[in-house]
Amino acid sequence: MQLLLKDKPLLTIQDNGSCTILDFDRLPFAIRKENLTFVEFMEWAANRTLSIGRSYAKEILNTLRLPQSNRYGICKACRGLSLTDSYWIRDERDEKTWDEVNIFQNPLSLFITEISLSGRNVHYEARAMDRQEIHTPELTTLGASAKGWIRREDGLYLHKVGKYEVPSDEILSVLGIRHIPYQVSEEKEIGLYVSEERKQWIEGVGEKIVNARLFTSEDLSLVTFEDFHIFCESYGLDAYKEAKKIDPESYLQMQIADYILNNNDRHEQNWGFFMENETGKLTGYCPLFDHDHGFAPYENVISQTTKEPVTLFEAAVEAQRELGGEVRRLREMGNPEFLSEEQWGQVLEREGKLRAGK
Repeated sequence: MQLLLKDKPLLTIQDNGSCTILDFDRLPFAIRKENLTFVEFMEWAANRTLSIGRSYAKEILNTLRLPQSNRYGICKACRGLSLTDSYWIRDERDEKTWDEVNIFQNPLSLFITEISLSGRNVHYEARAMDRQEIHTPELTTLGASAKGWIRREDGLYLHKVGKYEVPSDEILSVLGIRHIPYQVSEEKEIGLYVSEERKQWIEGVGEKIVNARLFTSEDLSLVTFEDFHIFCESYGLDAYKEAKKIDPESYLQMQIADYILNNNDRHEQNWGFFMENETGKLTGYCPLFDHDHGFAPYENVISQTTKEPVTLFEAAVEAQRELGGEVRRLREMGNPEFLSEEQWGQVLEREGKLRAGK
């Protein structure tokens, strides 16, 4: 079995579990270790796959006859193909090339998109159990909300339930903080994949399906802070200090963004860096993404992006002190779409507290 980056073999694993590194500098950050073990490789591979806690994960796995408790097995079944990077796994019987299997360019199994967004069971013939036929990014798309990838003429777009992405986009744009823009999905895009029952449920709970364009490519990968953290621990480095060194401004802006949005979901897979696939080097921060858990209705949310256990407010005050910048411009914009007057009032209240530093 081999781990490849596009068509470049990086790692060979023998039947006895021994690992032979072929290209250290382009290995995934979480397993960029001189004495890599098979167990560490398995942990990395398993961590690439969807959590059973994701909406409709069981329906996706059941349709493909994949195990619910063996995430490493799921990863092998789909070759570990993901839209976050260009790594993949090929066993000794697999003669496919990157051009034949990559999901950036090749057609996707759209019946899985339907299940991902609606949970609708789809009968699929037994030939799908041939692992060569599983061709979808849904098995390696992380996060808890219902979501699915749909291709347009200008690229791939992730559609998901999460209306708060839209006001977050408006607010971060006004603040001049780099982020992934979202917009409400149109019926003509999602009509084939979202059942009427699902549409009624979404409308009934006051939610919306929104979408954003894929921000990685065959040549540019996302390295999550989780993987970066594992790498730093392997070499005795402080991951938070190293993350700040890469781009202090982006790191500090993230603290301000999360406090203003009262985002309680900036876990280690929800931020990170771009890696240039040609060299294996980090090139800077990825724009901020995944804000559908913003505008939490309670105070004193604990920061997940600082080493010390401080609140979002405390982290933002320190960031504002170092970075400067003007958050007052929020006062010049109106109440963003999908926010109640109370929620918008809380945003402005946080803005005022941040300016006052108390």
